[in-house]
Amino acid sequence: MMIEAADVIEQSLEQLVERAGDPTAAVYERLFAEFPETQERFWRDVSGAIKAEMLTMVFSCLTDPGGPFQLNLIRAERVNHDGFGTPHDVFNRFFWIVMETCRALLGQGWTPAFEVAWTTRIEEVLSATK
Repeated sequence: MMIEAADVIEQSLEQLVERAGDPTAAVYERLFAEFPETQERFWRDVSGAIKAEMLTMVFSCLTDPGGPFQLNLIRAERVNHDGFGTPHDVFNRFFWIVMETCRALLGQGWTPAFEVAWTTRIEEVLSATK
């Protein structure tokens, strides 16, 4: 199921880019609306590169299920974010915010298969990186 889910997530991302372009701004708008305290942590990200890199890492971790690198990256980033004062529930919630944003941007293009694949992978990744 993991490889299949990754393939389906890649399909959803391809459609997302075709229909809505880069989702970065929308993801962080949703994050800051839900957790306003997180916005101040991006004060030095004047170019948006940090936000884009974080989102790229999430996509990589969800679409490359075979690599222990991705799981170790999430574990390491969880520790790094502890240092920034980000609670684990907020760190975990970011993955769901990414999915919810992609779903909203795709609208009717979001399929039940996309929902299952994203949910499955996020649950697997978060469970494996506690």
